[in-house]
Amino acid sequence: MTYQDRAYFYYWGKADPVCRLEQKWHPLAYHCLDVAAVGVAYLEKSSLLKSCCELLNCSEPAFWSWSAFFLSLHDLGKFSEAFQAQRPDLILELQKREPHPSKIYSERHDSLGFWLWDEYLVDEVLLKIGIDDTRSTQRGLKCWLLAVTGHHGMPPKPSGNADSFFRREDKQAAADFVQAMAELLLTKEARCIPSSQNFKTAGEMLSWWFAGVTVLADWLGSNIRFFPYRNQPTDLEQYWKYAQGQATEALAHAGVSPSAIEKGRSLNDLFRKIQDASPLQQWAVSVEIPQAPQIYLLEDVTGAGKTEAAMMLAYRLMEQGFAEGFFIGLPTMATANAMYKRVAEVYQKLFADKTHLVLAHGHKKLVEDFAASILPPDTPEQDRAQLDETASARCSAWLADHSKRALLASAGIGTIDQALLAVLHSKHQSLRLLGLFNKVLIVDEVHACDAYMQGVLEVLLEFHARTNGPVILLSATLPSRMKQALLNAYAKGRNQVSAPALQSAAYPLATCWHEGQTLLREDALASRSCVSRTVQVHYEADDKKVFAHIITALQQGLCVGWIRNTVADAMTAYQRLSQTISPEKITLFHARFALADRLGKEEQVLSFFGENSQQQDRQGRLMIATQVAEQSLDVDFDVLITDLAPIDRILQRAGRLQRHVRDVQGNRLIAADARDERSAPCLWVYAPVWTEQPKSDWYSAVFEKAQYVYGHHGQLWLTAKALQKGSFTMPVDARNLIEAVFSETEILPVSLTKSALKAEGQERSEASLAQLNTLKIVGGYQRGEINDWWSEAKTPSRLGEETMEVMLAKWADGVLQPWAEGVWTYSMVKVAARWLAKVDPPADEKQKAAYLHLQQTLPSQGKWCVLLPLTQRADGVWEGQAWTAGKEKSEKKPELLSWLYDTDFGLRLAEAQNGEAEE
Repeated sequence: MTYQDRAYFYYWGKADPVCRLEQKWHPLAYHCLDVAAVGVAYLEKSSLLKSCCELLNCSEPAFWSWSAFFLSLHDLGKFSEAFQAQRPDLILELQKREPHPSKIYSERHDSLGFWLWDEYLVDEVLLKIGIDDTRSTQRGLKCWLLAVTGHHGMPPKPSGNADSFFRREDKQAAADFVQAMAELLLTKEARCIPSSQNFKTAGEMLSWWFAGVTVLADWLGSNIRFFPYRNQPTDLEQYWKYAQGQATEALAHAGVSPSAIEKGRSLNDLFRKIQDASPLQQWAVSVEIPQAPQIYLLEDVTGAGKTEAAMMLAYRLMEQGFAEGFFIGLPTMATANAMYKRVAEVYQKLFADKTHLVLAHGHKKLVEDFAASILPPDTPEQDRAQLDETASARCSAWLADHSKRALLASAGIGTIDQALLAVLHSKHQSLRLLGLFNKVLIVDEVHACDAYMQGVLEVLLEFHARTNGPVILLSATLPSRMKQALLNAYAKGRNQVSAPALQSAAYPLATCWHEGQTLLREDALASRSCVSRTVQVHYEADDKKVFAHIITALQQGLCVGWIRNTVADAMTAYQRLSQTISPEKITLFHARFALADRLGKEEQVLSFFGENSQQQDRQGRLMIATQVAEQSLDVDFDVLITDLAPIDRILQRAGRLQRHVRDVQGNRLIAADARDERSAPCLWVYAPVWTEQPKSDWYSAVFEKAQYVYGHHGQLWLTAKALQKGSFTMPVDARNLIEAVFSETEILPVSLTKSALKAEGQERSEASLAQLNTLKIVGGYQRGEINDWWSEAKTPSRLGEETMEVMLAKWADGVLQPWAEGVWTYSMVKVAARWLAKVDPPADEKQKAAYLHLQQTLPSQGKWCVLLPLTQRADGVWEGQAWTAGKEKSEKKPELLSWLYDTDFGLRLAEAQNGEAEE
């Protein structure tokens, strides 16, 4: 029998009737080899290959062979009559028959492929391809089939009935194809891999990352730029050689291969501006790097140079071969943007080759340039007959949000959510895990994690530790119980019950642990003299005095910041102060601006209040902001007011008060021995009246909306109590202040215990939910208890009220267009889903057609977001209408509300409802 007579040559794998190529379909056998070629080409350049070989106790050529074989089986489900019948014209052309009417495509081909293997192929082919057909081997092979057939971004369904979708001839064709792949790809040594002692255990662990390899290979192997459709039957060995050449070219353009690390860089090489290294930075330069998996936790005051210390430590880890790149996760988009600016000038010095830094949010031009370098663009198949998303369509949809590319680059920065999604039941989490493999995972502002996020982070640390990945955690303020939990999570990933117990109460402190260490290394550090200071505290309960203080300071030519706890409170203060302050002297900064406008706000804020601002920039200028300004944003105010918040947030915000050394006029002083010439720093804290015997509504009566943001009012009262001293000294008081509020040893007033118990119960509930929602390494890549994984847009990487992604659009000259140029992300605002859940298309038929057309360009065609069209009013403000979600239990019906937007105020409900908007 010649190769042209093989039945598996007459099944189509990819098809597009409007493809720009002359050929409109691609054989399934060829597509499977395309994907296998990309996968093994990727593994040849990845350190994952070495890890797999060590775990399976095999040579690299053997695992290369093993991988190629299993990757070629990823689309077994496409042999089904049900899948093929989506194109009856191709069945007629290829197999000279009509499709069988009883085979309905009601299950996706990823699950069909696994069912076919599990119910038929595993018994049919193992002995024929030279693999021992034992029950143990079958169980061990299962995880590899789950990984490759789960290329749609989630594991296939665990069970079904293959006979409902496959004809007998389909099964035989698939079996012949598996044998042909084994003959072509499986070496003798590779066939012996299942006989290794820990085959099943190792396979289960590796399946999490191998699934990511399959997704990546399927996307690149489906790109017709590199793998054009071919329908002329060719000997499989000949086509395999061709596919390997194409795969090499595809990988060269994909930007996902690791870069060589530059050798011998010093701290001064990386950071030219650092004349005198801080004690923490000196520690990062000199600390011994052990030859073992390791975690570091660096605690120091704001402004002590933690970022530079972490980057130096990460570079040393990469230089010594412990990692090939890094990813920095931060709590918010604003902090990610700020971090980008600090790292952008440094990252290229770390790598010997040209390397792209990708930021999950911000710096539009740089992000757009990067987008073209990580996975080359492709045109998705436009075959309306196909019911499930094609690989190229999945790739295009996933990459439409540039933030997702951050994990695939050698150097990435983004919100911590991008990393947390790697260990949640989220589509394409395997691709995120693969992106983090062999990288230094750096988490900044780790104290910002709530109980749920901490729980998810602990699982991420466990997964990362399992692959020997190094971790660096940064925080200015971190409770000891949280520190211990994070260290324990990493130790668990190294198969240890827990890390050694914390001993030191020093601050600043560098803590590190590596596998095999029986005691933690806890190095007490000195602190920079310029960040060692006493801050006076003015505790104020009268909001009239707060407003008067602001006006007086502005009249004196000082620059002022007020950090509020909710968007609504920030808007209220902005509206009130705008009546007496000229518009060009006041800035409102919060999270409810379209991203493009928010990035502009950040640039504006940094130019007015940032490190390089001078007298003419700062004089008489006010910023009112929410929590987006409290972390990693390098701003400096002469006068700072903050709403009462937990003590860690207060200390973070205080770090923005007289942050840089300046003269009386506010000009930056850069001499090494310069001292700040401004009056002694005094932090104003707007808070409820202090009392030793508070009522239960002590906090909520003053902060009606913020009571839901910070639900543990006992901690707020303990914070207020600590502030009654009238000052604090950093870093001396930092540890005691944190532990006094968060150690749970302080006795609360009886009136606040109900609030405290409710908050603590909520924290326990969130921690439990984190355990439920996160993946379990044991058992391998499978669905587990959750049958259907979430869309990434709906996966809860953090809890809180459900939000809706609102894509703003505007009517301009009769044309509906996105609010901002570029990808849709730049026009996006997040709003509480209860307030904005649905938008009706316009009644006018022409406008309706324009609306529906634009909606189709949204990520996932708008399945997980809302398109809000805005019309400009006579006063320049833009207005649109949307429905609330309503409430089923209370039978509250949806309401149609008007929303306003402008670049000064952001998105808010029309004036009649203003103040009721998102807390």
